[in-house]
Amino acid sequence: MSALKNALRGALYRAGLIQLYFRAVEWRLARGQEAPPAADAHGVPIPPLNLMALTVAYADWKAFLRMGEATAAALDGHASAAGLPFSSAARILDFGCGAGRVIRHLPRMTQAALFGADYNETLLSWCAANLPGEYARNRLAPPLAFPDAHFDILYALSVFTHLREATQRDWLREYARILTPGGLALISFHEETQPGFPETETARKAMTGTGLYVLNDMAEGSNLISTFQTRAHLEALAAEYFEIARIVPRAESGVGQSLAVLRRKPA
Repeated sequence: MSALKNALRGALYRAGLIQLYFRAVEWRLARGQEAPPAADAHGVPIPPLNLMALTVAYADWKAFLRMGEATAAALDGHASAAGLPFSSAARILDFGCGAGRVIRHLPRMTQAALFGADYNETLLSWCAANLPGEYARNRLAPPLAFPDAHFDILYALSVFTHLREATQRDWLREYARILTPGGLALISFHEETQPGFPETETARKAMTGTGLYVLNDMAEGSNLISTFQTRAHLEALAAEYFEIARIVPRAESGVGQSLAVLRRKPA
C-alpha cells in the first residue's frame, strides 16, 4: 500500500498536481474534528484546522496548543543550557514558523522582538494577521531579507527534515550570517532512530556511508520528502560556521526529533 501511495504521489508531482494531494490530506485530517474557539486562554487567535493539519499533520486544536507550549519551553531550556535563555535575547527568529504553533507562546517567555519566516505563503499570511511579531516569506534557498548579525537565537523545527544536503548547507551559511557571534541556532533533524526511518538495505548503507538518506526525493521543502542523517553528518555540515554546543537525542529533546544546538563562531 505504501509503494502504491508513493507511486501515486510521484505521478501527481510530475504532473504538477501535488497541491491537490496536499489539500485532500488536510481535508481528511480536519474532517470531523472539533472546531477550535476563536482564541486561546490568553486571547491569542487559534488557526483553523486545515492550517494545523498543513503544519503538523493533525487537526486537534488542544494538542496543537499544548504541544506548542511544551516545545517552546523545551527550546528555551536547551538555549538556557547553552548559556543564552530566551529571556536574554533581543531578537528571536522562528524559521519555518508554520501556523505559529511555537512562536505564539514566546511573548509570555521573553521580551525579545519576535520574527517568523516560512516557505508557505498561506501559513505566513495567517501568522502575520493574527500573531505578535514580524513575518517574512522565505524561498527554498537563501537569502533572507534580514541584515547581518540580526538575531540572538533562531530555531528551525522540521525544516532540515525536508531538505537535501546542499540546501541544508546553504541555510547553515545563511543562519550564520544573520546570527550574532555567539548566537544560537536550534535545528531539529531526523536520525536513524526517528520513527519512520525505512529499514531497508539502501537506507542503512547510505547512513553508514555518506551519513545521509533522502526518502521520497521529490517536492523539496514539502512534507513529501524526508531526510535522515547521522549526528556526525550534521556536525560536519555545520562545522565551518558553528560550534556544536550539544546534540540532543530525540528522546530527550522535547521537540519530537533530535536537536542540534549550535553556537555561531566568533566573527
